[in-house]
Amino acid sequence: MKCLTQDGFEIHRSVFSAVEIEALREEADRVAGEAGSACVRNLNARSELFRELSNSPKLREIFPKALYLTVRSLLFDKTPQENWPVAWHQDLTIATKAEISCEGYGPWSVKDGVTHAHAPTGLLQQMVTARIHLDPTHEENGALMVVPASHLLGKIPAASIPDLMMKPAFNCVCEPGDVLLMSPLLLHSSHRSTKPSRRRILHFEYAPPNALDPRLAWHDA
Repeated sequence: MKCLTQDGFEIHRSVFSAVEIEALREEADRVAGEAGSACVRNLNARSELFRELSNSPKLREIFPKALYLTVRSLLFDKTPQENWPVAWHQDLTIATKAEISCEGYGPWSVKDGVTHAHAPTGLLQQMVTARIHLDPTHEENGALMVVPASHLLGKIPAASIPDLMMKPAFNCVCEPGDVLLMSPLLLHSSHRSTKPSRRRILHFEYAPPNALDPRLAWHDA
């Protein structure tokens, strides 16, 4: 297993049982059907089950102890019909209740009615993402690829990303019930599936309770 601090990610195997995963699949299909989208934002506001899951003991016991708040929640539902590639990038934005001018935050945008801002590096360094895999996620099915230790570089200019592609990437091959923890600053991407099937992933972002500028409020917290 890779180390979250050193490598920017780590994979925890079989955190959730087959029975638990089946219930989560059913709920994911319900939420995606109601939203009419393969990428569903504000997941915790749409599902009591997912809200409880994001704070479940099984997740909390594998987190760094400082993390507390669930600050963003999404569902990614890649299918043979919705089979998109994702270019190499870092997760630099956060979701807030409103746009308020604060040093280090911005540019601002609105996605699905929710205010987003690029966050300061210091805040992103304190955050961790948990990705719960509901389906087999192999290389041919769009598994996440990461550049180990790239989170230690802070925000990476777009012009510098091609140079980092010279380093070996790691394929985060996962089975249902596995949980991938990663830094939002970790450089990552995924190919279009070559043997596409369902690839449902629950994506929860966490931050310490006092990490955000006090003038702002997390959208999901």
